[in-house]
Amino acid sequence: MPPFAAPTGPAVDDAEVLRSFARDQAAGHSPRYHVERPTLLVGRNVAAAVRIGPRTLLVRADLPEAYAGAKAEVEAALAAEGLVCFDEDTLLATPVALQLFGLRVSSWDLWGDDIDQAFAVLRAGCVAEQSGPFA
Repeated sequence: MPPFAAPTGPAVDDAEVLRSFARDQAAGHSPRYHVERPTLLVGRNVAAAVRIGPRTLLVRADLPEAYAGAKAEVEAALAAEGLVCFDEDTLLATPVALQLFGLRVSSWDLWGDDIDQAFAVLRAGCVAEQSGPFA
């Protein structure tokens, strides 16, 4: 469970961290965000989004109140990279969040650029049948 490690890389602004995360590129860290592959953390220890496939992500819908604005910022960065929300509060995200973060009760939205691929990656992630964060 987070926190995994101290942020690394150069200090950059929030927008650069979010843009880099959306593009799956290396980034620095900002006072608010940092990336620990495959997870985008807000406030140093709260998972805000997680990449479960090359162009498939889960965005946390139930962030703590102190970080509520982060969801809109993450979504804007993903949308700018051509990703769309395919499913809000997707039930299949619960097993993924449990495996990766130990979160038994959390709500996540499914994002990607291909609906069939996104759901295939999500289904595989539920049973840890893919490489990447589940291997």
